[in-house]
Amino acid sequence: MASKEQEELVEKVQKLVRKKYGEANVENMRKLFDEYDRDKDQKISPDELEKLLKDADIGNGFTRGAWVKGVIGALDQNADKKIDWEEFTAAIK
Repeated sequence: MASKEQEELVEKVQKLVRKKYGEANVENMRKLFDEYDRDKDQKISPDELEKLLKDADIGNGFTRGAWVKGVIGALDQNADKKIDWEEFTAAIK
């Protein structure tokens, strides 16, 4: 993922956190992560990530799939095709 895309991701996810919880701090980031972790496996799956990106107004119906692949490709350090809390916070800081 290019730095421009990562900047957009961080900016829009933080905006979504502020909209839902008031402040973009670690505690509220965790609330957001837990909200989108619908199956409660402590990881954001590609489908869960797609919903998060849609709600954060990242991409559109045509490009969101590419965003999902790009985000997972860039953030998934343990190659399980999901984003865990540590991977999420490393990217959003």
